[in-house]
Amino acid sequence: MFKKLIASCLIFTPLLLGACETYQSGDLPAISRLNIIKTGTHTKEQVLRILGTPSYEEPSENFVMYAKIRKKSRAFLEPKEFERDIYVFYFDKNDIVKSQKHLTLANANQVDFISDTTPTQHKELSITEQLIQNFGRYDAGGRDSTTR
Repeated sequence: MFKKLIASCLIFTPLLLGACETYQSGDLPAISRLNIIKTGTHTKEQVLRILGTPSYEEPSENFVMYAKIRKKSRAFLEPKEFERDIYVFYFDKNDIVKSQKHLTLANANQVDFISDTTPTQHKELSITEQLIQNFGRYDAGGRDSTTR
């Protein structure tokens, strides 16, 4: 019994460990280049030239964001984030750096996500009502569906 347990552990442990993967989304410029940017002295054009293309840019809010997020997944489990670096540069109306933030996993709650939903303009239909309404709308081919 004990030998079977050891044998199964020796077989299944490498399989479970082998299924561990690390994912990265985004990439950051070198820290030395990020430290060059100073509030009130650099324009948006200079920031983009020094740091390169941002991960996200919002023209209406006038900010750019550089982000690197790393996740680790094990076997069939949901990937878990273990590293987050986000640098956000805000600009004033003259495109001068107004402020900057460095967000990490420790202060992750400072990232605002908008969870608004768009309401539908139509009545919500049950599955039965949908089936009744769609009865007769099936186009078996041969007819021009634009002439209905």
